[in-house]
Amino acid sequence: MALTRVPSATRSDGSLPDDLYIAFVDDLLVDVDALFFSSLVVTIAQLVAAYAAQSAILWLCATLSLIVCAFRLWFMGMHARQRPSANVAAARRQERIYAIGAVASLTALSFWTFLAFYASQDSFARLIGTTMTIAYAFGMLTRSFATYRGMDLLLVAGFTPIAAGLVAAGGWYPAGILVGLLPLVVFAKGSSLRIRANFLSVIDAQNQMAVLAKRLDMALNNMSHGLMMIDAKGHVTVANRQLLNLLRLGDDDLPTGASLRTVARTLMRRKIIAQSEIERVWKALAGVAIGRDMVAPFETRDDRAIEITVHRMTGEGEGAVVVVQDVTERRNAARAIDRLARVDSVTDLPNRRRFEEELIETLRGRSDGVESANILFLDLDDFKQVNDSLGHARGDKLLTAVARRLQAIVRDSDLVARWGGDEFAILQRPVADPGEAGELAEQILREIRRPVFIDGYEVIVGASVGSASAPQDGATPEAILSNADMALYAAKAEGRSNWRAFEKSMDAKIQIRRLVELDLRAAVANDAIEVYFQPIVNVATRHVSGFEALARWNHPVRGRVSPAEFIPIIEELGLMNEFGASVLRRACLACSAWPEDISVSVNLSPAQFRSGRVVETVREALAAANLSSRRLDLEITESTLLDDRGTTRETLAALRELGVRISLDDFGTGYSSLSYVLAFPLDRIKIDRSFTIGLGLQERASILVESVAQMCGKLGMTVLVEGVETDLQLRFIERLGTIAEVQGFYFSPAVPEGEARRLVAEKKRLVA
Repeated sequence: MALTRVPSATRSDGSLPDDLYIAFVDDLLVDVDALFFSSLVVTIAQLVAAYAAQSAILWLCATLSLIVCAFRLWFMGMHARQRPSANVAAARRQERIYAIGAVASLTALSFWTFLAFYASQDSFARLIGTTMTIAYAFGMLTRSFATYRGMDLLLVAGFTPIAAGLVAAGGWYPAGILVGLLPLVVFAKGSSLRIRANFLSVIDAQNQMAVLAKRLDMALNNMSHGLMMIDAKGHVTVANRQLLNLLRLGDDDLPTGASLRTVARTLMRRKIIAQSEIERVWKALAGVAIGRDMVAPFETRDDRAIEITVHRMTGEGEGAVVVVQDVTERRNAARAIDRLARVDSVTDLPNRRRFEEELIETLRGRSDGVESANILFLDLDDFKQVNDSLGHARGDKLLTAVARRLQAIVRDSDLVARWGGDEFAILQRPVADPGEAGELAEQILREIRRPVFIDGYEVIVGASVGSASAPQDGATPEAILSNADMALYAAKAEGRSNWRAFEKSMDAKIQIRRLVELDLRAAVANDAIEVYFQPIVNVATRHVSGFEALARWNHPVRGRVSPAEFIPIIEELGLMNEFGASVLRRACLACSAWPEDISVSVNLSPAQFRSGRVVETVREALAAANLSSRRLDLEITESTLLDDRGTTRETLAALRELGVRISLDDFGTGYSSLSYVLAFPLDRIKIDRSFTIGLGLQERASILVESVAQMCGKLGMTVLVEGVETDLQLRFIERLGTIAEVQGFYFSPAVPEGEARRLVAEKKRLVA
């Protein structure tokens, strides 16, 4: 970047700036002592020469010169007692008076010399006159070089009378002197001009240096960073204002030439920077001393982050440039990013990444003779039900409560982390005996079983714990984590609230689970999971009014696999959207082949609602099957309604606009079911089989079913009772007269699509 040119001190016409011109004129007028001394010497010399020449006219002319000098001395003395010139005009008046006096003095002296040649034959007088005139002329020219005024007049006044005197004297000797005076006059004027040019160049240079220094000072003091220059001996040569602000110092604390050690002692004495941080800076400066640039961060006692960059200046013993900047915001941002990367936002525990880093460091530091470490994996039992029933916000509060309990029972040296979902991981270190994992696991199970109160709800959950020990169960992070996970899986397989330590036989079971997952992925991708249909029977006519589509998996090796087993795995694998869309599409195709009065019911999972594509998926399935939307019934659970993220209600409304019906499945098994009946657009309520079992036998169950049926009827919703298995249950339902449809093994289990077509085609009552 080019520097801006600094303007010249002189004007384009070569004249001085006003302030400099005024000062110059005033300096000429106050030099009274020099004028008095020179006048005294000239007068004495003239009088002596006149006496030697015995010339009265020389005496008279000397007296005239003395009178002129006296007037000049009087004028200059008067000016010296006054204030300096007020303005340029006043200075010009003073200069004119000074020039007149100077010309008059030189003219009187030069005329005396003329008379010495013209009226006298005395060589001494001629020598004194010529010498004094030339010296006096040169003195005046050098004193008046800063102005052009009077310069030429002085030359004329000084040398014309002498030349006239030499011509009048005649002869070769005076002629030679005359010829010698001509180059002297030219030299005198040239010298005066050169002195003036040099003077103006110096003035220009000084002015430019002053302007540049001012600009540099402004630039340094307006920098966002602090800057300091130090010499080879460690003394401060330059420091800007921002540096003082960053270091909380005053002007007196960092004067030019101050030693860095003195500054360091000041910073420590005022408790601005700790001694350990000062030592870090000294190391950076030491690096510069051996030819390396260094960057050194340090912390102040008021929790600011400062970074200094020390750059060695080129040249032997030139010192260094130190740039100081406040990087507190950058440090805080880095800390925030690191926290986001290593801390769980829900529980404020270390996350999986941080846990794995700590485990790696623990295993790296372990050697023979040093205690082992235990890794425990914890998974909450029934957490999904809490999430589905009470919502994700309360589920997060439960996780936070569990996190606090885990932190309360572990040691300070142990690490508790949230592994993901409802899983936690504990690194127990160090341990003298791997069996300590069992003691901690039992304590964890007891703590987790204690009730947790969340927003007025009493929540009780269990936990499953699996543990593995290093180095017995694995010496690498991958091995030990995998084995702890297998132990957790084994504990969950045995039921709730169990703990298992890793055993080598567990590996085979895990491999079986992984094979099941692989087979299940392939089955979903290839539509190998079949769709069966369980009849829905009209209570009044006993004829089939519709079918519920249910998934059935016939594994090539394991045979029939219960939906209760493979549906959760599909959800864990993240395949529910794909699988649900496939079941919906095939159910609609099957229904399109049935009579117009037969409908089909399809279950939708919360995962499908969370995907945001439910309406589009339903629309595509209806279009592909060319099926009327009034023949499709979509069943949702209370967990779907609880997982309302602001879009569930809108999605249900959009589905009803398509013309499909919405049924609430498993009514009565969750929380606040009646509020859902009022708050959401529902067409049908399906009472869960857990209430059907007591119909006709248990008065409470019978009253509850009867009340719900009456309420739904008044709200314009139909009721379907699931799990009808006995004639007694059916007779009770018929007597109520408020229940439209039933479903259960009493009529038929779920059957393949071909059997469903046969039941529809026969159009007979399923039971007598």
